Amino acid sequence: MNQSFRINFKYPFKGKSFSIELTGDATLHQSSPYYTVSNIRFTTHSDQPRDALPEIKIQQREMQGEKVWVHMDTQKESELSRIVGQAIDDHLAGSRS
Repeated sequence: MNQSFRINFKYPFKGKSFSIELTGDATLHQSSPYYTVSNIRFTTHSDQPRDALPEIKIQQREMQGEKVWVHMDTQKESELSRIVGQAIDDHLAGSRS
């Protein structure tokens, strides 16, 4: 069974000086491996019945000698995949300490 854990991240608005705080459930799938991040909601309203963003699937890949987080469907990095991937990395680093 795959275990989920909660991540928190800030998503900035381009050209603006503010961001929104979001929370989601990250689940590792061992097959590739990749993460499904679901239940992405506003941190201050995480009990609301509707998600702020749809579920995403991301995977850490090595590109040009650097580790990056990419979307599973496009295999491309985005601001969202980078920020959510960093939140996953931070959670995993904290759970090892």
